[in-house]
Amino acid sequence: MKLNIDDNKQTVVLLLATVIWGLSFPAIKISLDQMMPLTLGLMRMVLGAIPLILYMIYTQSKDRMILTFRTGVIPITGIAVTQFFLPLAAQNVGMNMMDPETAASMSSILQATTPIFAIIFSSLFLREYIGIKKAVGTAIGLVGTVMLVSEGGRFVFGSYVIGNLLLLSTSVLYGYSGIIAKKNLVKIEPLPMITFSMIIATLFFLPTSLLSEPISHVTEVSINVWLLVLFLGLVCNGIAMIMWYIVLTSNELSKQISFTYLIPFFGVIFSNLFIGEIIGIQTIVFGVITVIGISIAQYGRKKKPLKS
Repeated sequence: MKLNIDDNKQTVVLLLATVIWGLSFPAIKISLDQMMPLTLGLMRMVLGAIPLILYMIYTQSKDRMILTFRTGVIPITGIAVTQFFLPLAAQNVGMNMMDPETAASMSSILQATTPIFAIIFSSLFLREYIGIKKAVGTAIGLVGTVMLVSEGGRFVFGSYVIGNLLLLSTSVLYGYSGIIAKKNLVKIEPLPMITFSMIIATLFFLPTSLLSEPISHVTEVSINVWLLVLFLGLVCNGIAMIMWYIVLTSNELSKQISFTYLIPFFGVIFSNLFIGEIIGIQTIVFGVITVIGISIAQYGRKKKPLKS
């Protein structure tokens, strides 16, 4: 189902989504002080899915929901894995391994590399054309990304670098999930797509978290952290994703994905305001190089390939 939303409203909706996701990074770091990584992922899914399930039941008939799930179970499962389960698990575990002084800020910067992988996947799976500017921009962005992950080219695989790599893997997964969503939003509405995906992701998180982490520790989690988890689940995983997918029904993926490199801007600011993180000059330089590369790739003049 394609929704007609004018350009100004699209910009506002996408900007609001990036602000919400920027806020998520300090919220995750604070939550991980009291809640284990996979349990946090499980709770985000549960708390995010419940209100969406209720809203979907209220707005859609039982037959319609069953038909949607039956016809879209494969792409819905794909989104559950690539948009929710694996990225949240990698993000939470990775942030615990990263430099604790800059984990939230660095995570937001690394996840801003999603457009690089979205461009590559869009070319491979959606046949979107990559011209010279896009290729050069992508290459520059990849160089900046490598320098960020390796902390300036020091390929010493300690805890910090492994944590960085785990965060980078979330960008790869998000880039691919966008491909799955774009190809299937013509037949699956955003609300059931997100809701069913979160339900399936919850089913993946249940055995994974319960078998690897003692669930009893959640009784010691403070009310403030529970409120943050509710925000992460309901707002970040639920509302913001629906906003994103609604706009995606009428927008080009590689164009829309460019909004994601606003996330580190908000992520770094909010991480400084709420948890006092300050990133170094080296990180800023490599982050700027990455964003410049992505910008060149996104705003390169489009040309259609010649037909053979």
